[in-house]
Amino acid sequence: MCGIAGFMRLDGMALSRETDRRILRTMAQQLAHRGPDDEKTLLWANVGLSFRRLAIVDLATGAQPLCSDDERLALICNGEIYNHLDLRSRFCSSQHFRTASDCEVLLHLYDRLGLAFLDQLNGIYAFALLDKRRQKLILCRDRLGVKPLFYYCDADVFIFGSEVKAVLAHPDVKSRFNWAEALSYRNCMNYPDRDRKLSSFFENIYQLPAGQVLEIDLASGAQKARSYWDPVSIPRDAEPAQDESVYIRRYRELLDDAVKMQLMADVECGIFLSGGIDSLAVARLASRHKAIHAFTVLSQSTITNGDAPTACAAAKFFGLPSHMVLYDWRELELDPSLWRKIIRQVETPIAGAEQFYKFLLHAHARKRVPNLKVMLLGSGSDEFNGGYSRSAFNTPDAPSWAEFEKNLRCHDRESLQHRSGAWSAYANASLDDEWVISRDFLAEQAGAPPYDGAFDAYRDIYRHMLQMYQLWHEDRTSAANGVEARVPFLDHRLVELTYSVPKTLHEKLFWDKAILREAMKPYLPDEFRLRPKTPFFIGEDLRYTRRLLYNLLCAHDNALLEEALVESSETARVVNKDVLWRLFKKLPDDPEYANVDMVLDLVNMGLLAAMGRAPLEAYTWEGPLPVTEVAIDDWSAWQQKFEISLVRRASTLDRDSVLRFADGIRIVHSEAGDPRLKEDGDYYILRHNALEFALEPHLKPWVRFLREVDGVQSVAEILDEIGISDAEVWKHLEEAVEYNVLCVLPPHEPSAQASGSAL
Repeated sequence: MCGIAGFMRLDGMALSRETDRRILRTMAQQLAHRGPDDEKTLLWANVGLSFRRLAIVDLATGAQPLCSDDERLALICNGEIYNHLDLRSRFCSSQHFRTASDCEVLLHLYDRLGLAFLDQLNGIYAFALLDKRRQKLILCRDRLGVKPLFYYCDADVFIFGSEVKAVLAHPDVKSRFNWAEALSYRNCMNYPDRDRKLSSFFENIYQLPAGQVLEIDLASGAQKARSYWDPVSIPRDAEPAQDESVYIRRYRELLDDAVKMQLMADVECGIFLSGGIDSLAVARLASRHKAIHAFTVLSQSTITNGDAPTACAAAKFFGLPSHMVLYDWRELELDPSLWRKIIRQVETPIAGAEQFYKFLLHAHARKRVPNLKVMLLGSGSDEFNGGYSRSAFNTPDAPSWAEFEKNLRCHDRESLQHRSGAWSAYANASLDDEWVISRDFLAEQAGAPPYDGAFDAYRDIYRHMLQMYQLWHEDRTSAANGVEARVPFLDHRLVELTYSVPKTLHEKLFWDKAILREAMKPYLPDEFRLRPKTPFFIGEDLRYTRRLLYNLLCAHDNALLEEALVESSETARVVNKDVLWRLFKKLPDDPEYANVDMVLDLVNMGLLAAMGRAPLEAYTWEGPLPVTEVAIDDWSAWQQKFEISLVRRASTLDRDSVLRFADGIRIVHSEAGDPRLKEDGDYYILRHNALEFALEPHLKPWVRFLREVDGVQSVAEILDEIGISDAEVWKHLEEAVEYNVLCVLPPHEPSAQASGSAL
């Protein structure tokens, strides 16, 4: 993992060795985090290249730019060519190699095969290749877009870099934050659209799409872009296998090989172990080939949703060193400069808890194991194995493949309707799940290709989102800490295999990632292999993660909000400052803090809008990491001891406290005829006869506790009487005090029960 940047004058004029080398170094400085080990520049005619290196393979001699023996070719490459040794022996056995670097093989392959060599690569890469004889500058990005590459072009100059900030550092770049793109992205991100352009969120700065190569003529400045890989157009077998076991066996073999190849490194490797089937599969296969470290986010959310205990058990089962990294939302020192730095590194407004967690997890991993520079991830499995078939495109009560296909057809139609401009009164008219206006007509008006099945639309959605969200932030949060993120599930051979599965087997293999679960049968016990999908940090205690984000916005007298509002309301005139302030102040009124993500998105946009003008030093953060690693030998014993301290925050509340209901509070059982109390058998909290909270069935211990509150017994006495532990009720108890459902009586106050009551 490295950082590349460069530019060329489109008028053909030679670069200045003094002025333009200084610009190249300024651009490279913006990428220093991606390559802390070395920096070099190269100027030739009207082209300048700069490179920052993170040494992973060939630590001694693998510096870049790499040049051919005759100096006719020069290369800077961010990435890894996993099959470089095989390519050397097959195509370049007679060639002279100056280094043992995996990237040098690209020069020799290009010299022999031209751009057809791209078909031979297995790796993750974004490179710039200067061909002096043919007078070409060639930019290329890997098949799935694991490695980023951005560019800017006007009449005078073409500029490129691994990150937007490197492009912005060139003095000729005229770019502003693209508010329209940022505000509309979430609204359209779930629409299938094979031809949707990739945004950079900055005007006139573009991403080179995955699987594309761009050639620029050094003399004329003419550009020619083409796609060299598209899984949709890969030839299929005329008679594909109809036995799912064929695809399951092949998937297992390819995944094992992909994991083995991606462990290629002369440094230590780790894995983010979340407790889901994706990271469990990669960890299990990796542990068969190499000693690696496992890192897991330990928070209230991941404890409750089962991710953390599963990851802890899996690491022990696989024999991996386990690093459980604790994020205590009460105790975290939330410095606004930390979030400011994270936003500058990720360069996207769609950033929140996931980016916060992963940035600090990478930072802790690098500090804990200084020679660790490679992190394996489970990304890419959901996108091509149907991981969201039960959740994102289904009904929670009765998920099914039929419902999945139905919902995807609706998303497809909404996308076509939006692109074609068809008026919804006609385009949405339907009867018995059949539309009056045909899809073919809408597709023709929108210029969209047809889909053979709903799962094809699903894959198009996520091929786009991978580049715009998942791979984007995985690259930035790792690169910010001098770590390279690798993604075995995005080995192009695996992706091509999933595209080769005939439609008749889609439900059998892609419903809830069946192809992966079945492939891992020889390697994982059922408790790991069949564990239901749980989105990272999302679940019953999501509110604690949201409160962490709220505390971040509140830190240092709302510093982040104040800074963002200056940019978005006064400079850009986008946000109504007073309304956003009122929305922010109302966040604590909702126990779930549901709107904190929207407020944070808008704050992120304001911070990014200011990024292009602020100096690099404005985004430094040198504080201690606000996370700690805990050793867990026995999960059950640790959880029993620790869980209460993790959530306890009310200084006035302890086991000796005596509680009463606040005025007007009643706990009532569902009653026939009351439309507010819909679920038979449930309990509800009413305040002055207005429905305030529903107590779901899984909260029975909490309901039992509430029914014993009488203004006389202490918390400890009630718990002992009904035979439940502190951990079963404490977080609910604290929330009840915080939201004035229960009141803590002062010591020695007469024990008169207030007007609140419980049935």
